[in-house]
Amino acid sequence: MRKKIIFSGLIVLLYIMVLPLWTYAANTSVVSQRIHRIYNPKKKLGFSGGSFRAMGAQGGSMTGTYHNGDQLICTDCHIMHASMQHNYAGGTGPEGNISSFPYSGTPNQKLLKESGIGLCVSCHDGKSGIPDVIGADSNGLTERSAGKFDNVDVLNYKGHNLKSNPGDLCTRCHFGGDMSTAGVECIECHDQHGNLNYRNLRWASDPGNEPDIRAFIQTGATGLQRYEKANVGYGAPASGDNSWREVTNICIDCHHAFMDSSDHYYTQSNGMWVKHPGTNSEWGAYAPIDAAGANTDPAHWVDGTGSGFDIPRLPFIVEGATDFATATTVATDNNVFCLTCHKAHGSDNSFSLRWDVDTESVFSKGCRQCHNNVDNQ
Repeated sequence: MRKKIIFSGLIVLLYIMVLPLWTYAANTSVVSQRIHRIYNPKKKLGFSGGSFRAMGAQGGSMTGTYHNGDQLICTDCHIMHASMQHNYAGGTGPEGNISSFPYSGTPNQKLLKESGIGLCVSCHDGKSGIPDVIGADSNGLTERSAGKFDNVDVLNYKGHNLKSNPGDLCTRCHFGGDMSTAGVECIECHDQHGNLNYRNLRWASDPGNEPDIRAFIQTGATGLQRYEKANVGYGAPASGDNSWREVTNICIDCHHAFMDSSDHYYTQSNGMWVKHPGTNSEWGAYAPIDAAGANTDPAHWVDGTGSGFDIPRLPFIVEGATDFATATTVATDNNVFCLTCHKAHGSDNSFSLRWDVDTESVFSKGCRQCHNNVDNQ
């Protein structure tokens, strides 16, 4: 009898100890899902990902795009035993412009040749024939479409900061973090194993669940010419089309404060602007140059000469574009978006702007392309 009482007591005690943990785990899962749904700006239209991957999204077949298909080369990044004594040609130097010799002398998680961002920049910094994303371009492109970063772990007020250990995604800016010093890693915006999106772009907050992300490459552009600014055109889906998104859809993961949850553009109740609009098709927000009340000069934009156009025409989005030709057609209803004024990686100018804002004589050049009508107002 005593044994039965003791055994029953143990069962009750175990139940008392486990039940709170079980309940906590269940509630944590629910809370986590709720936070994700509320806090993740990607779900505003209820897009669930898993869409088709348009093979023509870059202006032709994705075949041959690096980090995809046959161009996903395991040995570029991984090493079996962390014991590589020489490269595949028997030497100790770079092979085929890729440093096949060990990037680091110690084993790394996931069998990587080097940990973190160091692996990416071992190829993408100063190697001819490979897109160079840091500092001066070793390949001699006229203008890289995404611009350039500064060196890893160097604070840069002219673009995004690359960091070797940036920390948790959210706490870099929130909960004591500081957005001005926050850092990023390459794989937060680009899928290292490829996903058939333009430039293998993905969401930092929800990788793998992003929609089809598109831009358009000039037909006939091959190799590094696909990264030349002049060979890239931008589009956005027509209103109501949720099958794909513009490239700057990934920007709102971190920069969604620039988009309002109600009228999208942060206008005051009297209709006055307090933040510049930009196209964000996910929230149904479009910013055509000829929009009513935009205080712009659409005819000047189309003409493309005179005030403001002593710098190159700024990039724009064409709503409903289907290829490079339609995505680069100048019209009064071209849309303004993040990349109109900013380069994705960084530039030679403050805030990653496309024109010099430190010299008074050119400070307003970019603005004048759309707002040439403001003189003497």
